[in-house]
Amino acid sequence: MTTIGFVGLGRMGGAMAAHLVGAGHQVLGVDPSPEARDAAESSGVEVLGSISDLTVSVVMSSLPGDAQATEVYMGGLFEVLEPDTLCIDLSTIGVGTSQGIAATAGRAGHRFIDCPVSGTSVHARSGTLAVMAGGRAGDVEEARPLLGAFASSVHHVGPNGAGLEMKLITNRLLNAHVVAIAEAIIAMEGAGLDTALCLELLRQGAVPRLLDYKAGPMSMRDHTPLFTVDLMAKDLGLADERRPAGAVTEAAVATLRRARDQGWGAGDISAVIEVLEGGGTPPS
Repeated sequence: MTTIGFVGLGRMGGAMAAHLVGAGHQVLGVDPSPEARDAAESSGVEVLGSISDLTVSVVMSSLPGDAQATEVYMGGLFEVLEPDTLCIDLSTIGVGTSQGIAATAGRAGHRFIDCPVSGTSVHARSGTLAVMAGGRAGDVEEARPLLGAFASSVHHVGPNGAGLEMKLITNRLLNAHVVAIAEAIIAMEGAGLDTALCLELLRQGAVPRLLDYKAGPMSMRDHTPLFTVDLMAKDLGLADERRPAGAVTEAAVATLRRARDQGWGAGDISAVIEVLEGGGTPPS
C-alpha cells in the first residue's frame, strides 16, 4: 500500500482517486469544493484541510489549468512534502508551465513528471484512461503501477513536457475529427439521408481505421498509392457539386488540391503531408 496525496478531486481527479483507493492505497485528498470533497470521502478518500497537510512521498494532481497548477506546486507544496517525493501531474497545462514546475521540483529535491490523460470522465470512472508521460524513465516506471489503477495504457513519450506535447497534439486532432463529423452529419441531413444508417455505414468503412491505414506510411513519407490524390480530388469535386463544404472539410479539400497541383496526383492521399510541411519531391 502506498500513501498518496491527491490534489484536485473533481470529475476526473475524484474518479482517479477512487480507483487508487480501490487498488488498496491510502489516498489523502485536497480540493476547495465541498461537493468534490464529499464525493471523494464517500469513495474512501481521506480529505485533508489544505496542501500543507500533505506530508507524503507520492503526490498526484488533477487541476483545471496553469494558474491552479502553479499555485499548488509553487505555493508551498514542495516545502511540506517528504524528501525526494514523486510528483505526478495528471493535468493538461502548458508545456512551459509544466517544465518550470519540474525544474523547481528538482531544485527542491523532488521529482516531477507530466502525465496528462486521454479520455473523459466516463473513462476515468471506468479506469480506462490513456496516460502520456513525460519525465525521467525511472520516475515513470515508478509511477506506472499507480497510474495503472485508473489507466488501461501508460506510455513514456520523452522528457519533461513530452507528455503534454502529445496530449495537445491529440486534442487538436480530436477537435478536427469532431468538427468534421459534425459537418458530415449536417451534410447527411441536408441530403435527406437516414443519419443513423449512414453513421453505421461510416463505422464499417475506412474512416474509423484511418490511423491504421494512413498514419504509418505517412510518417515514413511512403505515398505508394492505395487511394490517389487525383481520385480523391475527383470525388471531392463531385461532392462540391452537391453542397458547399464546411470550414474543416473545405480546408482539407484545399490542401488536397494543392497536393495535386504540386505533382502528387498519382500518389496516395497521404501525400498531403508533403504540402503541409513544404517538402518532398513528387514522383516523375
